[in-house]
Amino acid sequence: MHPKFHPPLRRGVFPRTRNTRWQFSLLAGLSLLFTSACGDDGDDGTVPEPTPTYEATIRRTAHGVPHITGKDMGSVAYGNGYAFAQDHVCILADQLLKVRGERARYLGQGPGSTYAGSDFAYRALGLHDRAKARFGQQSATIQAMLKGYAAGFNRYLEETPKDQLPAPCTNAAWVKPISEVDLLAYAFSAALTGSSYQLILAIAAATPPNVTAEAIGTPARDHVKITRPETHQVGSNGWAIGRDRSASGHGMVVANPHFPWEGELKLWESHLTVPGELDIYGVGLLGVPAVLIGFNNDVAWTHTFSSGQRMTLYGLRLVPGKPTSYVYDGEEREMTWKDINILVRLDNGLLLNVTRRIYFSHYGPIISIPGTAEWTEQSVLTYRDANLENDTLLAQFVGMNQAKSLDEFKAVYAREQGIPWVNTMAADRAGNTWYTDATPTPNLSPVALATWNAARQGADPATTLLWNQMGLVLLDGSTSSNEWQDEEGARSPGLVPFSKVPKLDRTDFVFNANDSYWLANPAAPLTGYSPMHGLEGVVQTPRTRLNAVMLTEVAENGASGADGKFTRAELQDAILNNRGMIAELFLDDVVARCTGQTEVPHGSGTVDISQACALLAQWDRRYDVDSVGAIVWREFAGAFPFAELQASPVLYAQPFDPANPIATPHTLAPAPAEGVDPVLAKLAQAVDTLTRAGLSLDLPLGEAQFSPRVSGERIPIHGATNYDGAANIVGFGTLKSTTPAAEVGTATREVINARTGLSRGGYVVNNGSSFIMAMEFTDTGVAANALLTYSESSDPASEYYADQTRLFSQKQWRPILFTAEEVAAAPAEQLTLTGD
Repeated sequence: MHPKFHPPLRRGVFPRTRNTRWQFSLLAGLSLLFTSACGDDGDDGTVPEPTPTYEATIRRTAHGVPHITGKDMGSVAYGNGYAFAQDHVCILADQLLKVRGERARYLGQGPGSTYAGSDFAYRALGLHDRAKARFGQQSATIQAMLKGYAAGFNRYLEETPKDQLPAPCTNAAWVKPISEVDLLAYAFSAALTGSSYQLILAIAAATPPNVTAEAIGTPARDHVKITRPETHQVGSNGWAIGRDRSASGHGMVVANPHFPWEGELKLWESHLTVPGELDIYGVGLLGVPAVLIGFNNDVAWTHTFSSGQRMTLYGLRLVPGKPTSYVYDGEEREMTWKDINILVRLDNGLLLNVTRRIYFSHYGPIISIPGTAEWTEQSVLTYRDANLENDTLLAQFVGMNQAKSLDEFKAVYAREQGIPWVNTMAADRAGNTWYTDATPTPNLSPVALATWNAARQGADPATTLLWNQMGLVLLDGSTSSNEWQDEEGARSPGLVPFSKVPKLDRTDFVFNANDSYWLANPAAPLTGYSPMHGLEGVVQTPRTRLNAVMLTEVAENGASGADGKFTRAELQDAILNNRGMIAELFLDDVVARCTGQTEVPHGSGTVDISQACALLAQWDRRYDVDSVGAIVWREFAGAFPFAELQASPVLYAQPFDPANPIATPHTLAPAPAEGVDPVLAKLAQAVDTLTRAGLSLDLPLGEAQFSPRVSGERIPIHGATNYDGAANIVGFGTLKSTTPAAEVGTATREVINARTGLSRGGYVVNNGSSFIMAMEFTDTGVAANALLTYSESSDPASEYYADQTRLFSQKQWRPILFTAEEVAAAPAEQLTLTGD
C-alpha cells in the first residue's frame, strides 16, 4: 500500500534556537478491514493497525547532512533512498537509464551517437540480466536493503510531481520508479569504474572490417576515449595514523579522495543507524546503500584508487579472410555474438528499432580504440574484466560498516573479496593500522608476467604504447599461457586470492597516494607481489613523496611538529597546507638560475622572464588562494612531460635510487655548457602560456583558479595539480557518464595547457579533493571534522548546493556530529517515514 503523507518540509529551513525542533510524521495510509464478528478485531471492536514494513527517521543537520535511523536494515535503507533522492534524484535516474541501456529511447542517439553506443555496450555486458538472476543469491540483509532503498527512492517520486523535480530533470519522462534489481545492476556497474567503465564506447565502436558500421549506435571516432582514471583524474591521499604517531595514542584517519565534483562518481555524505546493528558515518557512492569511506565506533578507514590492474587486454591474431575468427593455441576459434536491439528516439519524436551484433572472444567483449588499436583483417583487441563477476561488492561494504573491531574488518575482506578498485587504510581505537590492496587482480603465471614485463619495456611496441599512454596491460591472446590462473581461496576463478594480496600492519602509520602498495610505509616496503598489483622499485610521483615527507618529518615546522605526534588539528593543517613537492625540491635553484636573466629564446622570438623570476623569488611556496607566483611555478612545472618531471636528468642531478625512493631524485641539474638553458626555456614557455591564457603573472591563485558551480560566481579555490606535487589536488576532469539532462555541468573551456588544466581566463575546477575528513578515536568515542567540497546536493536551487564549496574555499572545517546526543542537540530538519 502507498502511505499518505504531509507536504515535505521546505528544504534548508533550520530552527533559530538549539532547543527548537521541527518534526513532521508521514504516516502510512491504512486500508479499513471490514470483517465479521468472528474476525480479528481488538477487544474494543477496532481493527488492529498493521505494522509498517519500514520505519525511518531522517534528521538533517547543518549543511544538509542526513542522520538516518531505521528500525532495521531495510528501514534505514528506506530512509537512505528517500534522503538521497532529495539530493540527487536526476543523477541516479539517469544512471539507471544508462545501465538498463535505455538512454537513446528517451534522449535520442546522443552527440556522436554516444547514448545509443552506450546502450548497446551496457546491454552487451548484461548487468541488468545478471542482477535479476543473482538477486536471490544476495544475503537476506542485502536484499532487504536494496528493496528498502528502492522503496524510499520511489516514495520521493510519489510525493514529488514531475514539474517540481529539480533542474535539469524537471518534467523528465525518464525519471520513474526503480526496483531492487535496478539498484543491484547499478552496484555491479559501479564495480567496473576501474575497468569496463572506461571501455564502454570501445565496445560499441567494434565493427568487423568487412561490415559497414551502423550510423546509429557506432560512436564517432573522436568520442571514443580511453582514460585510466587513477592516472589522470581519480586519485586520493589516505592516511591511517597509529598509536606511535598519535598524540592521544588512539588511531586516526585522514580521508582525502580526489574524485569528480560532477557526475555519478561524486560521493554522498550520510550517517546510518540501526540500534544494535549499525552506526556508520561517512560517504558512499551515489545510489549504493552503504558507506564507502568513514567510521563507526570501532574502526575508521579511507580508500585511494589502486594503481593495479582490474583487467587485461588481449591481442587476437585473426584467421586470414575471417575477421570474426581468431587463432588460439594454433587452432581456429569463432567469435560468439549477441544481436542486441535498442530503441532510439528520433528528432521527430518517433522511436526507431535498431539492432547491432556485438562480438565476443572467450575472454570477453571485442573492442576497438580508434587511432590506437582498431579492428583490422589481421588483428583485434578483446579483454577480461576481474569485476564483471563481482557479486559481493554490497556485502563487502555493509560488512565493513558493521565491523566491531579491526579483526572483524579484515575478516570481511577475506570472506567477501568484493572491494572493487581501491587501496584501504584503516585504524582502530587501540592505535593499530592496516593497509591492503585487496582489489580483484588477474592471477597470471610467472611466465606470462615475465613476457609482459619485457613487452611493456620495449620488446613489443603495441604493448609499450598501451602501457605508457593508458596504463593498460596487453597480452598475447593467441596462447593459453596468458590465461588467468585459478587458485584456491580466490573469490572467482582467475583472481589472486586474498591470502596473496599486499597487506601491512603497523602502529606508526600506513598511507597511499595512488602509487603502488610498495611504500605503504617506507620503513617496511612491501615486495614480491605480482606487477598486476602495481610496480615495485620505481620512481614515485611527487605527490606520494610529499605525503611520505609530511608523515615522516619531525621538526618544529613539520606536519606533526617537534614531537612527531599528530593532533587532529595538525592532520587538518597538513592535508590542506598546499605545499608542493616540486617547489620544495628545486625552487631555490631555479630562482638562482633565472635571477638577472631577461630575454630567453622561445618560438620564433624571445620572452622576458625577469618578472616571472622575481615572482618566484617572493612566492610563499603554497597553493593558497592568496599565493602570488603559484601560477608561474605551475606552468613552469607543467612545461615538462610528467615522466620527465618525476625523474628527468634534465631536471635532476641526483637520479632515482630505489633504496632511497622518497628522497630521490633531487637537486637541479646544472645548466648545459652550450646552448639554451632548458630550465630558462621552460620558464619562458610558462610566461608565454599564461599570457596566451590572458592571465597576469602576478595574479593570486584564487583569482585564477575557481569553481563555476554557482552561475555567475567564481568561487576561489586553493589547491594544486599532480604536476605541482601537492597533496590537495584540484583541477578539471571529464570522468563522468551523466548526461546534460541529469546534471548541470561546467561550461565549455578553451584549453591552453591540457597538462595543468589551464584554460583561457584561468583554471576551472570540477574535480579533486572531495570528502576531506580528519578523525581520531578518543578514550570513549570519536572526534572528527570534515568538508564535502562540492556540497551535499545536486539541486542548483538548494542551499546545500555550494555552501560547503565556499567553506572549502576558506579552509573552514565543520564538525562531524556522530553521537545520538550531538545529533539530537543540533538544529535540524526532521522527517519520520513509515511505509510498506
